[in-house]
Amino acid sequence: METQKHLNKQKELELWKKYKSGNKSVLGDLVISMDPLIQSQVERFSRAPLPRTAIEAEARRLAVKAFEDYNPHKAGLSTHVTNHLKHLQRYVADYQNVGRIPENRAIAISRFTNVKSELSERLGRSPSTIELADELQWAPAEINRMERELRNDLSMTTGPDDDFFDSDFNKTDEGMELVQFVYWDPTISNEHKKYLEYRFGLNGGPKLDIKQIALKLNRSETYVRKLGSDLGEKIARAQQL
Repeated sequence: METQKHLNKQKELELWKKYKSGNKSVLGDLVISMDPLIQSQVERFSRAPLPRTAIEAEARRLAVKAFEDYNPHKAGLSTHVTNHLKHLQRYVADYQNVGRIPENRAIAISRFTNVKSELSERLGRSPSTIELADELQWAPAEINRMERELRNDLSMTTGPDDDFFDSDFNKTDEGMELVQFVYWDPTISNEHKKYLEYRFGLNGGPKLDIKQIALKLNRSETYVRKLGSDLGEKIARAQQL
């Protein structure tokens, strides 16, 4: 049994090396090799009011993201993928109200959120309606409708004061060091940087609350709280380094 596990890990590492060298054709095999792990994590949310297919789609997206930033000198590939799959809990919490709509619609929402996330990372900012429409091959009106639906769903699951940075952590020197560490991370988007600037008065600016930040960014308060939640997760990971 141990020998078989070792061989499986070797095969996965070889597939990953081929993938990172530019051979994108092996991505399907790499994802399939991780399927038992993916399914075990998806099973944790078997009672969630979301179609399993939507959760599986998000889990596979997280696995592919894990392949992109994997460092074989720091951990095993399965361990690294497992760490990324922890974000499934946030996905289920954010979109649990979507589970009340038909499965085909939930899958469309899953695709929309995945594409929007990938575009945000690629562009370093939130994509426009036209950019999303081009990427998804949808009409701009459908993009706007989807945005409205998601805002309504999120407003039902997020409290008005539900913000990671309402905690006392930011009153400590260690907390502010972590904020600065994440602020200078080149992988975070411009909107995330702006959030930190406004929330903590970085670069000599005033400290703003969620409502004020939403006005500055021309975003909903729910969206701004999601920015804070994303950054909170990133800071939590930084604390573990």
